[in-house]
Amino acid sequence: MKELIRLEDVHRAFGPVTVFENVNIRIEEGDRIGIVGHNGSGKTTLLNTISEQNPDIGEVLFAPGIRVAYLTQVRDIEDEATLEQELNRKGRQFAEIDEEIAELEAAMADPSFYDGDWQPKMDRYAELQTMLAKSGGANVATRASGIIEALGLGHHPLNTPLQSLSGGERAKVALARQLVGLSEIDVLFLDEPTNHLDLPTIAWLEKFLKEFKGAILVVSHDRYFLDRVCNNILEVQNTHVKGYKGNYSAFRSQKEMFLSTLDDSIAKSEKEVKRLNGALRSMKSANKYDKSISQKRFMLNREQSRLKWMKSIRPKKRKGLNFALQATSKSSLDVLEINKASLSFEGLEKPIFTQIEAAVSKGQKIGVVGGNGVGKTTLLRMIIGELMPDEGRVAVEPGVQIGYFHQDHRTLDFELTPVKQIQKLKPRMDYGDVRAMLGRFQFTSEQVDTIMSKLSGGERARVALLKLLLEENNLLLLDEPTNHLDTDANEAVEEAFNQYEGSIITVSHDRWFLDQVCDTIWFLGGDGNLHIYPGNYSDLIQRKKDAYQKVQ
Repeated sequence: MKELIRLEDVHRAFGPVTVFENVNIRIEEGDRIGIVGHNGSGKTTLLNTISEQNPDIGEVLFAPGIRVAYLTQVRDIEDEATLEQELNRKGRQFAEIDEEIAELEAAMADPSFYDGDWQPKMDRYAELQTMLAKSGGANVATRASGIIEALGLGHHPLNTPLQSLSGGERAKVALARQLVGLSEIDVLFLDEPTNHLDLPTIAWLEKFLKEFKGAILVVSHDRYFLDRVCNNILEVQNTHVKGYKGNYSAFRSQKEMFLSTLDDSIAKSEKEVKRLNGALRSMKSANKYDKSISQKRFMLNREQSRLKWMKSIRPKKRKGLNFALQATSKSSLDVLEINKASLSFEGLEKPIFTQIEAAVSKGQKIGVVGGNGVGKTTLLRMIIGELMPDEGRVAVEPGVQIGYFHQDHRTLDFELTPVKQIQKLKPRMDYGDVRAMLGRFQFTSEQVDTIMSKLSGGERARVALLKLLLEENNLLLLDEPTNHLDTDANEAVEEAFNQYEGSIITVSHDRWFLDQVCDTIWFLGGDGNLHIYPGNYSDLIQRKKDAYQKVQ
């Protein structure tokens, strides 16, 4: 396969803090590389270092003439623009072409340009113009029409103001603008591409990326997405970058095997160091200073160096997210019943729900899925009583106590610190116990006294989860509980929800989470109906595939 990018002994630091060092990577055509690691490990820094070719030490070498595109984590959108104006705004993949064309045109305007060997530069100018035309740079909106249709935005006229679109729809517009023209791109960099996208859009993006002919480097916490798209994984951890063949599931298996083997090797090496030290002490006490003692010293130094290296690549144990939910035992076997409930909103052509029916039993774990705008969060609000159905009823059984995790963390007071937030909920809890509990949730001594408005999304999410832990409930309503959490935290949350004896109804775009936690899927298709399927998300997808094959 053709080599596109090569990293040689790459080092990157910010001041005294080393992010990664001695990184050697070879990227070839057809590579689909996922970059993983906990929050703050340096994933985006690695992606930027490669795409911008700016290491502190070492080299990032691009094959001659390759073109790159970058879908950033922050989706830049001009809110004042119309849909057409935004789509015609050139993305990063066109900017480099435009800049080089402008430089050549400036040079061509100078009469001295033609004194030298100008033909190669004219050939390059023609090549760039061809690339721009093929990429749709002159009229991105025209090229984007197919993508817009596929993303479920085709019903919006091109003169639609972006301000009138939902957050999810604006994310789709940004995605469409960035993806158009990729036929001429060799390497595509993506930073959290599934953020703010609904499940149908993520599924479309996966298919789009599988058909993309160049190489892909993607930073993502979406484990299901990494499983579907990637054929290689790079893990950034403790200044080291280690590569694994295969998708995310293969990476997990290989890492577990690697760590087990490494632990065995470290134990054997420590035993050997102890033995050699003992042998040297014995030789010294016997006044035996001949050639053999020099050999022993050499062997000891070599083994100590090997041991030091193995310990350096052994991931440091992070303070785990200590998360265990206790359900009250007050509820009966029947928790909740939705009986022919209908709901409409003024201004919408179709009702949100049309005589939907469902029931929840004790211990049941339900995942609510569907596209953006179909009523997933609305359903949770109707269950908790924030919205009343136009017809029918939502009956919460006696003894049921509901805990609600909002995706925007509105149950938190953003003017309070994490310590005061918990003290407000548990005023009799000792200050030291509150600090210790927050410490188990990965909060530093500085963070516990920082007001919530200045904390990151992941830190707020952990406070909201801790609040759920301390509340007495037996039915959890969860709206995107894994947003902003890194992989380690997600796994801890999944384990806690699996052990939780109460019932759970969760809205989530995290398909891996839905697979690990849920035993039932409620599907909202935007037609006002609620479809109920036993099993997890993958079971639902397989069921739909089987049904499709039967009608073929």
